[in-house]
Amino acid sequence: MSRTTRLLDLLQILRRHRCPVSGTALAQELGVSLRTLYRDIASLRAIGAEIEGEPGMGYRLEPGLMLPPLMFSEEEIEALTLGLRWVQRRADDGLANAAGDALAKVAAVLPGEHRHRMQDSALLVGPGWERRQHVDLEELRRAIRHQSKLRILYSDQHGRRSERVIWPFVIAFFESARIVAAWCELRQAFRNFRADRIEAATATGERYARPRAVLEREWLSTLLPESVSDGAYPACDTHHKRERNMQEEIVFYTNPWSRGGIVHWMLEELGQPYRMEVIEYGPPMKSPEYLAINPMGKVPAIRHGNTVVTEAAAICAYLAEAFPEAGLLPTPEGRGDYYRWLFFTAGPLEMAISLKSANFTLSSEQQMQFGCGSCETAVDTLAKAVAGRRYIAGDSFTAADIYVGSHIGWGMQFGTLDRRPEFEAYWNGLKDRPAHRRTEEAIAKAMPAEPTPSG
Repeated sequence: MSRTTRLLDLLQILRRHRCPVSGTALAQELGVSLRTLYRDIASLRAIGAEIEGEPGMGYRLEPGLMLPPLMFSEEEIEALTLGLRWVQRRADDGLANAAGDALAKVAAVLPGEHRHRMQDSALLVGPGWERRQHVDLEELRRAIRHQSKLRILYSDQHGRRSERVIWPFVIAFFESARIVAAWCELRQAFRNFRADRIEAATATGERYARPRAVLEREWLSTLLPESVSDGAYPACDTHHKRERNMQEEIVFYTNPWSRGGIVHWMLEELGQPYRMEVIEYGPPMKSPEYLAINPMGKVPAIRHGNTVVTEAAAICAYLAEAFPEAGLLPTPEGRGDYYRWLFFTAGPLEMAISLKSANFTLSSEQQMQFGCGSCETAVDTLAKAVAGRRYIAGDSFTAADIYVGSHIGWGMQFGTLDRRPEFEAYWNGLKDRPAHRRTEEAIAKAMPAEPTPSG
């Protein structure tokens, strides 16, 4: 190994470590003596490398050092050029100008042949995202950099405005949109905001309650892990699916006198635009048009792009997975309870309560045949599941709480469930969520004077 190569390798090793590294460890990795290592560090310092430390204390490379052009391969030069040109075309003015300056600086220190290759690159960035911004992305980036809260005026897909205080911590640059990931104080959850729909933004002068890196980790933990099958496809496919999910329209088919209230609450928690179609009982619900959506001729149902989902529990599970950024999925440790109690409530519990409400008493043999057990056993099982717990799955609010909580709240309201202390405590922790209150208000406005009974 030549001395020049060894010096460059030493720089690269130091760049990998944020904390001081002992001289012994550096010498062992390079395969040289400590004496040689000390001479190499002195040589690097002599040419401007800001290396802190001394023998016995360890060494650390100060950030900001530009590696010499000898470190760049032809493909690395092409990657730098393409990436910086993309930023010039697709980012805000501040980043675009910085990218142009960086291109000029890199080109200035490259040897002649490499400089020509950079200036004559065959990799071009075509036209892409062109949308009018009310708020400069530079202002949003500044808030993220300073970990500052923003008060924003946001307009959704249908032009409905809302004022919120958010803690922005990530900006995602998609081809068709710029998405600001933030903690929303109004929703008390993570939300994604289209940057071009933020009509105004004002710094509050307050810092986040938690560090930006912690918020980002918590947000990432709410996202679905990529499946094994995704490995056969480009990584960008997963990002494209997430972007597509956020852009496709959600149509919600419901009736105020139905279980559609569960899905309505789920959609409000989701924070995504949706269009609601109220289907009247009787002929409209059995029309060919609606039977094409749900052959059972009942509500609720949703259409998300080209995907149709029916059954309230299935809709909640689907939406939580289709929009993981909403934070309605539990951590991996809570997935067992999440699926268990979501589908226990949708299956055995609901069947047992319905049979009892119809004055149908199951024999022991029938309880096994139906698979729901007795109503008393099912209700006791649910009471034990929620006893002393704020949420049904882990330490965070999930789609399972929407489904389980709705059944408990309605059950106590209409007398199909006793007002047990366990149920009341659990439901009291959910019923005042802003999304649930908005759902109740919307249903009350849509409610006819008298219900029209139907099967």
